[in-house]
Amino acid sequence: MAGTDTPDRIRAASHDMTDDAVDAGMRAMHSLERTAANVQDSGERLVAKGSELGDSMQKVAKNFSNAVDKSVAEQPMTTLGMAVAAGFILGAIWKA
Repeated sequence: MAGTDTPDRIRAASHDMTDDAVDAGMRAMHSLERTAANVQDSGERLVAKGSELGDSMQKVAKNFSNAVDKSVAEQPMTTLGMAVAAGFILGAIWKA
């Protein structure tokens, strides 16, 4: 009886190991699926924030352009002086 008992034990141990391996694989797969979903959500939020930032930058650029146009029309010499001063400062920073 001991002779037939050993192959059954080996078979049972093999089935237990196979079940454990399948369970571990399933847990790993679920973990990867959750991680992929989190990465996708983060990417979508990042794209949305980037779009908002681009829109805000366009608004600022338009406002700046309007302010410069108004300044040139109303006070051309002052605007020219400011442009020269800004150029001088940027040139000094560039050279340093």
